[in-house]
Amino acid sequence: MDINYGNDPCAYFNKLLNSDVNDIDRLIANMGIELCQFREKISDYLYSKLNNYMPNTVKLIGYDLCLEFLWKSGGLKNLVKYPASTLQILGAEKSFFKHMRTGSPSPKYGILFNYPGLSSLPVKKRGKIARIIANKMAITIKMDYFGRSGDVQSMRDYILEKMKN
Repeated sequence: MDINYGNDPCAYFNKLLNSDVNDIDRLIANMGIELCQFREKISDYLYSKLNNYMPNTVKLIGYDLCLEFLWKSGGLKNLVKYPASTLQILGAEKSFFKHMRTGSPSPKYGILFNYPGLSSLPVKKRGKIARIIANKMAITIKMDYFGRSGDVQSMRDYILEKMKN
């Protein structure tokens, strides 16, 4: 059976369920659809908790990047201790230690490379923009940790302006 579904397993299970298949394949398709629905519920739950936990940082860098930073750092308590330079290269530890060991060029960004629009910038500009994002992120992380709110939209606008220039 050849079902074209791209890279989306949920679409595969839906197409499998709607095609002429035997009982075992139908059972597997139903389980797959239930797992997809479960994954969606977990994602919604995490998103709502993260919005309550780190609202400023989520507004600045987005839900996915915020989760990745939390996971990589071990929590907000650890993340708040990091300076902007550490936030900038968090996720590029292997490259950083290679730089320290062999003198190869230092990494300019780690997880931040996934910030929307950063990867499409010219290579020479990416490091500067990553530094700007890390600086703003250090501020929003501290705002979240101490329960303050601030003008995150102006920070986002500043980043977007620098990315355009």
